[in-house]
Amino acid sequence: MLQTNISRKRLSSGVIYALLGALCFGTTGTLQALTPEGSQPLVVGTMRLLVGGLIMLPWVKLTSGFTKKIPWPKRATLMATAGLVLFQLCFFVALRLTGVAVGTVIAIGSAPIIGGLIDFFFRGITPGKTWSIATLLSIFGLTMLSFDANVKLEPLGMFTALGAGAGYAIYAANSQIILANRSAQEMMAMIFCIGGMAMSPLLLINDISWMASIQGATSILLLGTVSSAIAFCLFATGLATLSLSTGLTLGLAEPLVAAMLGILFLGEPCSMQSVLGIFIIFSGMFVMTRTPSP
Repeated sequence: MLQTNISRKRLSSGVIYALLGALCFGTTGTLQALTPEGSQPLVVGTMRLLVGGLIMLPWVKLTSGFTKKIPWPKRATLMATAGLVLFQLCFFVALRLTGVAVGTVIAIGSAPIIGGLIDFFFRGITPGKTWSIATLLSIFGLTMLSFDANVKLEPLGMFTALGAGAGYAIYAANSQIILANRSAQEMMAMIFCIGGMAMSPLLLINDISWMASIQGATSILLLGTVSSAIAFCLFATGLATLSLSTGLTLGLAEPLVAAMLGILFLGEPCSMQSVLGIFIIFSGMFVMTRTPSP
């Protein structure tokens, strides 16, 4: 009975961490909208990782330090980094091609489905009924929130958004392997640095002068801190105690937060369809938080 109570507490804390991470992720679109005119999506994505790494490295060294007795799982680390880089590249391009709402709903909405497929085909784990109901509710709500009669779907944008969802699911699946012996802070410091260095050549072929302004520097710092370092560490901490499919479904709270911030701070329209979509997403989140899967 005691073990059951401990397990339930761990699951509940995992849900809270995952939702807090999604809350921070949800600020990405609003913070990107605050970047100066002329900023390029690929530069924003690159700097997001580099700043996150520069924040996490000294933080880990000054607090817990890096674990030295257990070797790093190299394959999982490289796969998680590759997934995160793929997500960065595809996500910001998808937002440019399809718009923030549509790009986000396809990218983040496809991640739990791909995560469920990874669990089923590569781990022998069958996602439960709770996952199916919560995911369907959340995706339906996201669809209502993002699509209307005036939206025109761009095939290349949809394809890159799906690539972003696949990258995010690959990152999440491999991060669970790393988290078995490493803290979320250690893992993200390593992945951010490797991913940021891999993407850094993009800074040489794109205009980065806009980052020299106060607005540009502030927006990049906030993106690297709030929507990157803090967001990924919180979400990774949740993934350490949750199943992949459950964690990614809880991540669907991200576009919900993004939509609400857009309505409140960017003056985006709020129709009855949007309100209904938000309510349905909340319903999906409620179903998942009531019975999360370990």
